[in-house]
Amino acid sequence: MSGLAGEREERDPRSGETPASGGVSESSEEFDAFYARTHRALMATALMRFGVDRQGVEDALQEAYIEALKRWPAVRSCPSPEGWILTTMRRKLARDGKRWRYRWKPVELVVPASPAATVEETSEALATLRAITTLPPRQREVIVMATSGMSYREISTELGITQRGVGSNLHKARNRLTLLLDVPPGTDREGERLLSLSPRDPLCALLSAAAAWLLDGLRAEERGRGNGPCDGRRRAER
Repeated sequence: MSGLAGEREERDPRSGETPASGGVSESSEEFDAFYARTHRALMATALMRFGVDRQGVEDALQEAYIEALKRWPAVRSCPSPEGWILTTMRRKLARDGKRWRYRWKPVELVVPASPAATVEETSEALATLRAITTLPPRQREVIVMATSGMSYREISTELGITQRGVGSNLHKARNRLTLLLDVPPGTDREGERLLSLSPRDPLCALLSAAAAWLLDGLRAEERGRGNGPCDGRRRAER
């Protein structure tokens, strides 16, 4: 029996009743596969975008997955189920922790180290993560989303702000991080300063490397615990 199938038999989140075991196998297995495929990467993304209190981020992510499980037929039909998870998580953090946005203050983000990284790579990744935690929440979200390849329009739609607002927040975040991390501004072939992030941008390279370092550390941490992804999710629900 899969972890999610077991969870479904224990309780129905909406009714509190124990459902019959015969009709959930295919959907349960599909959701289990989605969870196993995405939860580490989404955790790394969430820590980059929202991470102030790691436990709070982990709890919000697990709650978003539980909500997705309840609505799986609709969620799996979304253009991006992963995006649905992050948007749901963001709303939960905004509702449940006004401290995340309205009482924001820079803090040290405690994360697992990548075992494959060199000392220099780890130092660089930690410096980058430390720097993004000094950004106001909106600037932090925008620059992390831009680093992931999202366009101004996509960021604008998800955050509910104008594309001009996206550009303004990205500009401010770039300026602060460029200063904190002592990296040169990215330029195009004509020498003009880049307004968006691109692979040619040293800052984009630092942020991408930090995200990859963080993801590798999360994977190593899970292997060290000897737990499957569903085991970790069930513990979070208790």
